[in-house]
Amino acid sequence: MKVNTISLNSVRLNTIALNHIGEIRSGGGAPKPSPIPQWIREHVVFYYDVKKQGATNETLKESAYLQDLSGKGRRMKLNNFLFAEMSGVGGYNDNFSNWKTDSNNGVVKIESDSSIVMQSVKIEYRGILYQDSSKNATLKCNITGITEELKGKLIFRYTDAEGGKNITLENGYFELNSSEYEGLSGWYGFTSKQPIDNCNITITQIPEYPGALVTDGVDDYGLVENLSSGVKMLFMTVNPIGDFNIGKMYYSQRHNPIDITPFYIFTGGTNKNIAYAGNRDGVTYINGVLNKSITYNELFGVKHTITTVNDNVKPETSKAPSFFWEEGNTKNYCSRLAFYNSIAFDAIPTEADGFTEQELIDYVITNIIGQ
Repeated sequence: MKVNTISLNSVRLNTIALNHIGEIRSGGGAPKPSPIPQWIREHVVFYYDVKKQGATNETLKESAYLQDLSGKGRRMKLNNFLFAEMSGVGGYNDNFSNWKTDSNNGVVKIESDSSIVMQSVKIEYRGILYQDSSKNATLKCNITGITEELKGKLIFRYTDAEGGKNITLENGYFELNSSEYEGLSGWYGFTSKQPIDNCNITITQIPEYPGALVTDGVDDYGLVENLSSGVKMLFMTVNPIGDFNIGKMYYSQRHNPIDITPFYIFTGGTNKNIAYAGNRDGVTYINGVLNKSITYNELFGVKHTITTVNDNVKPETSKAPSFFWEEGNTKNYCSRLAFYNSIAFDAIPTEADGFTEQELIDYVITNIIGQ
């Protein structure tokens, strides 16, 4: 049975939309129910999606879990995350909470690690949010709230070998890399050319990986709860951050770290490894295509969906899945990823189900994790 993914209704696996039915069309006749949505409801093990959850660093600081959108109750516990900078949602280059403020110079409200509001400037050319010049900062920000009256007044100030310099701030994009400025001294930061009694200027850092959970490659990892064994079919959308990920673990459910089966997602130690090592008695798809040639290093810096299929997974040879590392192994295997979503199943479709493995993969990518 060939599934026409264009005519399939959207399926979002959460407790509200779990009963939404997809359709297929046969010839010119009336649509009839597709067997795929029902199969998904019966066999889904967990489903995580950072963007659909609406996760932010602030919400995850309060409750460090990715919610299981399948309704099965298998949350992912997030361990060791800072939920700031490049260890948390979005991935930010800097942390405003580490910058300095001085109430004698003005009033600034720290909305979050990545967002501030300038509310007044008491003394011109004195930093109200600033950083010591000995520390490097990389900022990519969006600025709003500069009114016609305030145009030309707000500045980013720094001092180099030639003296004090000002960058006039405007609404819109602002970028700074302090390492590009030679001979910095004193401080650099946000201020004004003249006192401002009242303003409402918001400066918000732009995430490097919108809609993703970013791992630091040091000790960040996730552990699936309420599950004692592995899955047979796993979808995982990631963007590996740089060449750092040589010999790193993206996912593991193997019972014993010295056993190669069944399965784990690992980059291997050389650039010749086909993506991905750790599934020798199964198959791996990249963006829905069976992978026979793409090496894992070719996927560094590329957002892609991994689908790992292995019918040999058994409770006695697997354990609760861990993401971004392998629980019980050395932290040297921690990966640096932008993680977007993952969905898993406890079975692989057979002929009796009325659709193929490839048709399920196409359906899931098009109608669930790809939306």
